[in-house]
Amino acid sequence: MSLIEIVGFVLTLLAIALAARGHVWTWPLQLVASLLYVGLFFKFQLFGEATLQGVYAVLAVYGWLQWRGNASQPTLPIRHLSRNEWLVINGLGIALTALVSTLQIHFLPTDVPVLDSSIFVFGLLAQWMQAKKRIENWPYWIVLNLMASGVYFYKTLYITGVLYILLTLLAIWGWRNWRAAKPAWRVI
Repeated sequence: MSLIEIVGFVLTLLAIALAARGHVWTWPLQLVASLLYVGLFFKFQLFGEATLQGVYAVLAVYGWLQWRGNASQPTLPIRHLSRNEWLVINGLGIALTALVSTLQIHFLPTDVPVLDSSIFVFGLLAQWMQAKKRIENWPYWIVLNLMASGVYFYKTLYITGVLYILLTLLAIWGWRNWRAAKPAWRVI
């Protein structure tokens, strides 16, 4: 356990608690926490998750811009995925997981390439859904957080494993809160 892991733990919990409440300050906290986890995950040869945290940092800036609204544009409403979005997200997720897993198996010294790749690819998709305020991001996070916690315990990142179990509980709370907000249907 390191100071970076502890600070990342605290910032991530705060950020996701704010996301569950739909608060814009989730994004700067996610940005800092993600940058801390990049270095930690590289150290433990979790290359997909280290890369994912780097992309999360970029998406945190995007999410912050999406959620903040301004005088000419109101804040982004919570919406459901359209059928087409759902099909694209899952089809893309499966295809990219296969590709990234293959690349990891051939080029990186990781012992969990499929799990690492799945968490990486679907984590990106879930983060995009969160940035666009699609309510379906929460069930994806529930599954991804449970998978990630198992990987972190396996890699002896115990505090991060506990963090992801707590994130699962926060994702359940966030899903409940966003559903109570009566999201609008998106029509394509």
